Amino acid sequence: MAGPITVGVIGATGQTGSSVVDGLFSSPINFSVTSLTRAMSVDNSAHQQLAAKGLHIVGYDLNGPSSALVEILKPIDIEAAKEAGVKRFVPSEWVGPAPRGVIDIKDKVHLFLSMRAKDLGLIMYQKLDILGAIQRAHLPYTIIDVGCFFQVFVPKVPSGRSDDAHMIYIDHRMLGDGNQKFGLIDLADIGKYVAQIVSDLGL
Repeated sequence: MAGPITVGVIGATGQTGSSVVDGLFSSPINFSVTSLTRAMSVDNSAHQQLAAKGLHIVGYDLNGPSSALVEILKPIDIEAAKEAGVKRFVPSEWVGPAPRGVIDIKDKVHLFLSMRAKDLGLIMYQKLDILGAIQRAHLPYTIIDVGCFFQVFVPKVPSGRSDDAHMIYIDHRMLGDGNQKFGLIDLADIGKYVAQIVSDLGL
């Protein structure tokens, strides 16, 4: 009988990370899931709730020696991941496809976020830089483009009863006249697709 597919998740307690972890655990495929997190976050309540479901939690020091990263198979570092024999790297993309120099959505989002939080405005460019590093390292990778989150477009209501469904940093409004068709995904569904994608890769 084949052993479980080992998957390491960075940001397992975040919005998208939580969906990925839930999708892996609810899949009929046998996954061994590890959260790679800062040492100070190992014992927080969110991690402990996931640990009760079977999540393995490993603390790391981002500034520590690369040998330590390799030893515990930490894909937090691309070169360490390659040396550790990681079979497939899935970077934190989770946006619509926007190749550098072809589609300007990353430039627009960069500007949008920069007006609200300077550090967040760098994220889109950093994603492209990370992809470049992965390609230069010849590390097998899969980009998962999810499009727009359904939660982005949940309207606000005066009572505040829809606030839990909203995602931060986004103005909740429809553009244009509201009749343009476009694809959306429910955040809760992302993990299900990730689990299927990982299992289909035959790792």
